[in-house]
Amino acid sequence: MTIASLQSQHADPEFQTWSLLHARDNRLHGAELAQITKHHDPNPAGDALHQLQAWARRQAREKQMQASAIAHLRYCPPVPNQAA
Repeated sequence: MTIASLQSQHADPEFQTWSLLHARDNRLHGAELAQITKHHDPNPAGDALHQLQAWARRQAREKQMQASAIAHLRYCPPVPNQAA
């Protein structure tokens, strides 16, 4: 499903966009966990630490970006419509 096909069904476009992005985030999170917990390497000590560190960096970056976006929405006034 794409965003355009969902928006044509007369539901709230913001919710549909959030729903698709949330599903994508869940899929990516599942892949990240599978990378850590179901590693194919028989020696888990080799790469497990580096994978955990990379996962932690990705999670920290994601939280930083989300906090930045929320702060931007909270403190920046909306741009006036210049269509007139």
